[in-house]
Amino acid sequence: MKLFTSCCFLFSMHIIYAQYSFSVKNLNQIDMETKELISTIAVNQFFNFSLKDGFMVHNLIDSEGNIEDSQFYKIIKKEKKKDLIWLSCKSGVSGNIYQYFISEGDETGTQLFQYLEENSVYQMEGEFGKCKTFNQ
Repeated sequence: MKLFTSCCFLFSMHIIYAQYSFSVKNLNQIDMETKELISTIAVNQFFNFSLKDGFMVHNLIDSEGNIEDSQFYKIIKKEKKKDLIWLSCKSGVSGNIYQYFISEGDETGTQLFQYLEENSVYQMEGEFGKCKTFNQ
């Protein structure tokens, strides 16, 4: 029984210590109560999460594909509930805390959302890729 419990713990830690990369082209603001689309904003941004290392990098990309601005966030809280990973990320510049969640659904694939205080979320529309680690 101890072996089974240990294996389950190690497996769950592997999931919560994963790395994710999102290339975002649209921010779809969705009302959480009605599930209706409020607005769509065209963007060119990258979000990179390293849950193991406890940080997130947000890059704004200009029209030529260059990094226009970049900001680092410390992941101060992470929690896995069913197929959702909830993250609280603290800005290294402003000190503000932003709430994100990563949904890993079978039908919808892996998606990134940002919780907004107005009872809505940004659904980050774009491409997803798991980051691969390497030894240096």
